[in-house]
Amino acid sequence: MELFGKYDVVVVGAGITGVVASIRAARQGVKTLLVEGSGVLGGLVTGGRLTKPAGLVNGGIYKELINRAAENGGADNQIRSSKWGSYSGVFDAEVMQRVIIEVIEEANVEVLLHTQVTDVIRNSQQVKGIQIQTKSGTKLVLAKVVIDASGDGDVACLAKAQFLSGRSQDGLMQPITSYFRVLNVDIPSVVQDFKEHIEDMWELNVPEKEGATNEDYVLNFFAAGLTERIENAKKDGFNWIVPRDHMALKAGLIPGELNINATRFHGNGLDERTLSRAEIEIRKQAYNAFDFLKKYVRGFENSIFLEVAPKLGIRETRRIVGEYMLTKADVTNEARFEDAIGLSNCPIDIHEPDGEKLTIIDVGKGYGIPFRCLIPKDVDGLLVAGRCISADDTAFGSTRNTPSCALTGEAAAVGAAYATKNGVLPREVPIKEIQRELSRDNSFLGTPDENHST
Repeated sequence: MELFGKYDVVVVGAGITGVVASIRAARQGVKTLLVEGSGVLGGLVTGGRLTKPAGLVNGGIYKELINRAAENGGADNQIRSSKWGSYSGVFDAEVMQRVIIEVIEEANVEVLLHTQVTDVIRNSQQVKGIQIQTKSGTKLVLAKVVIDASGDGDVACLAKAQFLSGRSQDGLMQPITSYFRVLNVDIPSVVQDFKEHIEDMWELNVPEKEGATNEDYVLNFFAAGLTERIENAKKDGFNWIVPRDHMALKAGLIPGELNINATRFHGNGLDERTLSRAEIEIRKQAYNAFDFLKKYVRGFENSIFLEVAPKLGIRETRRIVGEYMLTKADVTNEARFEDAIGLSNCPIDIHEPDGEKLTIIDVGKGYGIPFRCLIPKDVDGLLVAGRCISADDTAFGSTRNTPSCALTGEAAAVGAAYATKNGVLPREVPIKEIQRELSRDNSFLGTPDENHST
């Protein structure tokens, strides 16, 4: 089998987790390869239009990307308040894609797109590389450390790591979704409509100085709710086909643009037939939700359906069993850890795996994520980052959000780079060395000695 190349660090998956990990690893001075199955850099934050972080972007490369997008006129990098806690960094997907490409090239990361990982190379329990399938054939990639940022834990699974899936009582997973984009919406009219029916709105965030034009709401409007209106539309005879009792709407960069999260498809995101069906059914649901908005929400009368996000939004698949498993109690009680590598305030966000409802739980000032959650049990030479880290099914409702994913990607990269330079396994890297590097930009780590009063 042909050898594709030898690297210090190979990152699998180019969502925000893998993008951050590859940039940080390369900046740490190690030879880095980023492998991605699709042709999209950024994953859901670009191809999935997931452009509103669910919590505060806590420093690091993700924050740098947002700040650079703001410099390009494509992001709001201010801290905003919501019912479920503060958040920051709303951005435009295509501006973010541009910034990601620029920063990856500046860092000298080698990128390999349209490439599937089909196996791992192991020496006993240590991962030594991956086997890939490209357009030109099957090849080998050797690595001192592999970072699994696939979201699904694909590499860890191939390496025979232990993992869990879905909720504890029945294994059912949170549903699949996709945003869709609508243009030519009269957003001031939408705001007025929502205010007149505020009892049906879970959340309505508008600029402090509301304006009369769409330009006044660019990247600074968010609303969620409409449960009662959906029910009334069904009683009115509207054929609502979405197994979901609410929707969320956020303003984009184009005046009059709204990105809408209203779709839901139940099933296992690791099953090929489920994924294929989800692609079709979610589009049908998006068209249906658009018809509902046109008919029942003021301001949508002249709106135009632009697109369904090209990348499917998979909320949940595998969670690796790591050296520590983050728990619901940790997340809800603002836990601090001596080996914490980032503070997350992302709320617990659980979409019913078998129903229409959504549960959101505030986590206060946030919790630390232990580095041990990135280390799979019984497998060496491998770190996991992003939504496949070690967490129970409730804690996962928070850790799956992009600010949490990004900070685990950055920590994994720092740990992997140290391991390659010093000839040790990732689990042997001194945590103080990782924390020292991560603290350079004054990010909160979530350790017991930090002051989190601000």
